Amino acid sequence: MGIVDTYEKRHHVFDYQKKNIPDELVKDILYKAWKITPSKNNFMPYHVHVIGPEQQGIKDEVWKKCAFNHRRKEEDTFKRKDGDGIEYTTQLGNKTDYKFVINRSYNHVRYNSHLIMFSARVCKPNKYMTRMIEKEGHYAEQMEKKDVDEIRMTTSFECGLFAAHLAGICIEHGIDVSYNHCFPGEANAWPSLPFLWYDEDKKWARVFANMSMGYAKYYRYQWMIDGDRGEDLKPEMEDVVKWI
Repeated sequence: MGIVDTYEKRHHVFDYQKKNIPDELVKDILYKAWKITPSKNNFMPYHVHVIGPEQQGIKDEVWKKCAFNHRRKEEDTFKRKDGDGIEYTTQLGNKTDYKFVINRSYNHVRYNSHLIMFSARVCKPNKYMTRMIEKEGHYAEQMEKKDVDEIRMTTSFECGLFAAHLAGICIEHGIDVSYNHCFPGEANAWPSLPFLWYDEDKKWARVFANMSMGYAKYYRYQWMIDGDRGEDLKPEMEDVVKWI
């Protein structure tokens, strides 16, 4: 299967099956993504936090941070029934509200096998950078806490590279993935999740993206009414790709 064929199999997941991915397989997939992902000076200025099936409480906390969920009653969403089914319990109303509910409930963040969180990291110097600093006075922003936020665009780009490679490898193993970045990225927005802190001073890291992993029960497009599907198309390639 070619790379294009691989990525064409990815769809946004609305809800996952109650089936977990073995941790050893997840570790192998993460290792392969780490191995092939490029990084400026090989710093990799980010953490890849892995939240497994046994950490449902953390997933609940992350879900609550997603857009609109902070002001939604917990029961006002798609909730699981016994077995693998889901039921529509929201108070938002009828089918005309489907698109809003599907886009804003973020069930895939809460109910999945593994949830990946990407956050900024203060790096230790490698041998190359140490030599550059000593001989040429080169300044490495990734090594200073005060500069972590200044290089967030570079870090965000590199997180995207890791996530893209991770997704492709997952797809090759028959595993579905979905992304989410509709949450506060500011450093002080995650006081209940200490693994995101820079240090004991509780200077929290910037969160860039979440990525859920599992075996899909429903894809998002399957829950959209026909009229909405036509509104969810990509722009024309010519509007995005510009030859100079």
